[in-house]
Amino acid sequence: MRRILALLGLLALPTALAAQPTPVAETELHIGESAEVTRAPDEVVATLRAEARASTAAAAQEAVNRAVGAAVERARAVPGLRVSTGGYWTGRVDEGRAWQAAQQVTLRGGDGAALLDLAGTLQGQGLAMSALHWQLTRETERAAREEASRLALDGVRRRAAAVAEQLGLVLVGLKEVRIDVPDRMPRPMPMAMAARAASPAAPPPVAVAEDVVVQANVQAVAVLRPR
Repeated sequence: MRRILALLGLLALPTALAAQPTPVAETELHIGESAEVTRAPDEVVATLRAEARASTAAAAQEAVNRAVGAAVERARAVPGLRVSTGGYWTGRVDEGRAWQAAQQVTLRGGDGAALLDLAGTLQGQGLAMSALHWQLTRETERAAREEASRLALDGVRRRAAAVAEQLGLVLVGLKEVRIDVPDRMPRPMPMAMAARAASPAAPPPVAVAEDVVVQANVQAVAVLRPR
């Protein structure tokens, strides 16, 4: 009886193997696409520096602290303007005959006219402009990156489908998708040193905004199959 069952099993084996689906041949297409969007910058950033020299470190630092404190107080009085400080430095200069202290003050805001007017006032009070530039806020930049990535991904799908059509195949999906969004934000522009002497009548600095281009690159492997 066991031999009969074993024989029946062997006879059924070819039928079972024949019932298994034949693997579908797939073609992998390595493809890439880029896309970019343009946005008007919505934030201006100004970095100024307060500097002082004196015969002692304490005197130099006191002068810088006073200048930075006054600058921060003025900045906080301007609606919508954000102010931060940093980059404090003290050291000997003039071959050790004097001490110099310095600290940075950074202004950020969407109202360019108000910020530049304040920057001009601070320059007139003796602060030196270190950098001045327009940029995208984080929210605007994030939205632009997402849109550029979506456009690039749509471009990859369209190109893959077009190639599949030319080969007599059909696009069934993408795998190993990589999205790269290069950092192309404007770099701060170096500014000439401002005079340390107070000059309240000094005109404000000029900063002309330029559109920012946000680009996204997509690399993927498209899976193609026969129709």
